[in-house]
Amino acid sequence: MKKARHRQKRSGSALDETLKKVETERAKIEAIIAAIGNGIRILSPDFRILYENKVHRDLLGEHTGEFCYQAYQGRNSVCENCPVDVSFRDGGIHTTERTVPTEHGQRYIEITSSLLKDSEGKVIAGIEVVRDVTERKRLEAEREMLIDNLREALAKIKTLKGLIPVCAWCRKVRDDKGYWEDLEHYIREHTDADFTHGICPECLEKVSGEGYEDFDDEGSG
Repeated sequence: MKKARHRQKRSGSALDETLKKVETERAKIEAIIAAIGNGIRILSPDFRILYENKVHRDLLGEHTGEFCYQAYQGRNSVCENCPVDVSFRDGGIHTTERTVPTEHGQRYIEITSSLLKDSEGKVIAGIEVVRDVTERKRLEAEREMLIDNLREALAKIKTLKGLIPVCAWCRKVRDDKGYWEDLEHYIREHTDADFTHGICPECLEKVSGEGYEDFDDEGSG
C-alpha cells in the first residue's frame, strides 16, 4: 500500500514537472512573439483561427475559434488571393495587403503567410504575420501628392528652347502663329523673366559723348 502511494506521488511529481516545463516553454514562445511587435495568428487547414497574440487582438479584435474569412471580411468562403490559402497549396511564403474595418477606423494591414509543420514535415497549420501599415500608406499618399504638385509646378514654368526667329533689323520676334512682336513682350510671355533698363557705356558714348560715370544706369525705364 505504501509502495503504491509512493509510486503515485512520484508520478504526480513527474507530471507537475512536465507541466511546469511546458508552461516555461510556452512563456518563452509568448515572449519571443511579443518581441516581434507584429500581430500573429495561427489558422487550421480549414481556416479556423486557433491562436491570436495580444498585438493581433488589439489591432483586429478577439476572433479565436472563428473562421478568418467570416471574422474579418464577413464572407462565407475563403477570400480571393488569401495568402495563407496560397501557402497551403504551394508551400511557399506569400505577402499581400488588405484594408480592414476596425474599432480604430479603416486600417491598412500587410499579411505574410507561411506553414507550420510537425516533426515529420506534415502541414498542421498556417501562420500569418500581420503588420499595421496604415501610417506608411499615409506617408506614401502624401509623397505621391507632393510629387504630383511638383510635376504640376514644373509644367507651369515657362522656358524658351529651340530656335527663335528674330528680325535682323528691328529685333522683333516671330511667334508660333507667325506674328511679329516686340522682343521684350515675347520673352515676358514665354518665361518668368522681366526687364529693367539701363544703358551700356558704348551706347552712352554714342548718344551723349559723356562719360558713363556721370550716368545712372538704373535711371531709365
